[in-house]
Amino acid sequence: MKEKIAIIVSVLIIIVSIFFYSLIENNDDFAPYECKEYNKDYELATDVYDLSKIKNELTNIAQEYEKGLKLTFIQYDINENSKTAIFQFYKDDYNGKNKACLLTMNIDIDKNKMTKIKFEKGNGKRVTGYSNEINSLEKISDYINLNENIKIIIAGEDITLYKDGQKIKKNDFVKNITNNINEYVYNGNGMVTEVNDDNIIFENQSNNKKYSIDINNDLKFVNGRTNDEININEIKVGYYIDTLTQEQNVISVLSNIKGEELRKELMKNFTLENPIYLTVSPVGTNMKIINKNKAILTITYGDLLSDYNTDGGEFEMKVEINSNTKIECKGGINNIEQLGDVTLDIIKIKLDKNTINNEIPVATYFMSSNGD
Repeated sequence: MKEKIAIIVSVLIIIVSIFFYSLIENNDDFAPYECKEYNKDYELATDVYDLSKIKNELTNIAQEYEKGLKLTFIQYDINENSKTAIFQFYKDDYNGKNKACLLTMNIDIDKNKMTKIKFEKGNGKRVTGYSNEINSLEKISDYINLNENIKIIIAGEDITLYKDGQKIKKNDFVKNITNNINEYVYNGNGMVTEVNDDNIIFENQSNNKKYSIDINNDLKFVNGRTNDEININEIKVGYYIDTLTQEQNVISVLSNIKGEELRKELMKNFTLENPIYLTVSPVGTNMKIINKNKAILTITYGDLLSDYNTDGGEFEMKVEINSNTKIECKGGINNIEQLGDVTLDIIKIKLDKNTINNEIPVATYFMSSNGD
């Protein structure tokens, strides 16, 4: 009988202990809480504004403090006198237990150094953080301008901007690229949306970002169709700007002209030996061999960027290919008599500038990539 009572008492003690342990574990007042702070002077190897690279570097460091921590929150504070950032790593997956871990890293952006780490672990009600991992590959420097006070908060997939303390939409932020134009040659293009006394603003449709170029600058602007240099004050709303050209610090500008005005600019483009921007890409519709010294090619062509200038118009023209025309086609085709074997879906031609006003201009160069 005594043995049975002892067993029952032991079971009760175990049950009560489990109950109180569970109560303590899930109670902010009694649950274990660990908090440690470490002063650091750790030089980072990657750019703090490059989310992909900095995430990888800091995540590896975070695992040294707690396995399974994920980057879930970032805050950049950019002011004239200081530039700092906070990176937070969070974990709340402890096999169903109400438990969490938060690791906060403080970064001095100017020095590119980590200055402090704070480690917290305890009850999930006390140790709180964002749970969704940051996977954004945004270029954070796109939201930072010289002499502007900017706060950038990244949580999960959301990026929130504050300029001079006021919240602004991402696609309302204008990145000034005047002094680092070469960093934006692959996405620094778009339609001009505003021209004011200080700068020109244009919007890239593919990434929904706005960029600006100061009116007073050392950049060169050229007509993208003709290579002619233009004055920045000639640029108007509706024009197209592209920083990706064949020369450094040269920006291509396309006006939204159409009809005969557009045709004349495209005809000049056909004559360029070394175009700074793009060349017209005509489509051949017919090749008529007159004799061994002459052929007449019919082509259609439109603006360099048809998606931009959708109503510019399409044009048709006959071009003379003669014995002075340099012919380079796939399959070794290099004379007029063989041109009947050439398909005309992808071609390149150059015209003699002295003949572009003739009824049938003369080609100095002809190439088809689809010759058999």
